[in-house]
Amino acid sequence: MQRILLIETSSRRCSVAVARDGQICAERGVLDPEGYRHAEALHPLISEVLEESGMAVRELTAIAAAQGPGSYTGLRIGLAAAKGLALPWDIPCYGISSLEVLAEAVREAVDDRNELPIWAALDARRMEVYSAFFTNDGARLSEDLPEVVDESWPNRPAAWAGGDGVAKIQAHWPQLRDSGVRYAEARHLLAPLHRTVKCEPPVDPATWEPRYLKVFGSAL
Repeated sequence: MQRILLIETSSRRCSVAVARDGQICAERGVLDPEGYRHAEALHPLISEVLEESGMAVRELTAIAAAQGPGSYTGLRIGLAAAKGLALPWDIPCYGISSLEVLAEAVREAVDDRNELPIWAALDARRMEVYSAFFTNDGARLSEDLPEVVDESWPNRPAAWAGGDGVAKIQAHWPQLRDSGVRYAEARHLLAPLHRTVKCEPPVDPATWEPRYLKVFGSAL
């Protein structure tokens, strides 16, 4: 039986969920538009979903967490919690791209019969985003990259978009379709996790670090 803890702390939303045999059986989350409450919220949320699902930490068969890009503080808190729970019980851990998780949230929100690609974008300050393209069935079309808006953006083809980086880009990309999704939930890790398990081994919790991507420019 699969019993998986899912953690998403890469954005202003702090979210956790538990899945049993491929189905979400408990989830909790908080969103603070004015700041980040992850440090105070995460562990109580984890305790709540484990209690609701009737599981103890030692009974988990895997832990998956969004590992970046995203909020430096949020990512550190999320991975530290995952490692702290996993190491004493030797629980396998998997790191999932925050952008892939976000793309899954867009897939859930959009019923697209035209099969447009999905562009996931996280705000990276100024006119900069961390972004990646995915097919509408979850396959990756590009790597996670830092991008700066330039004169080529108005020529980009139509795509569905999600993330807190979308709003400032819309005026520069006429064919962009806003899904309305700004933040992913922990449950959105489940499908990317299943894809990851098929082709990648678990991470080593002792050396697991967030994947921030590089900042833009030497001034940052």
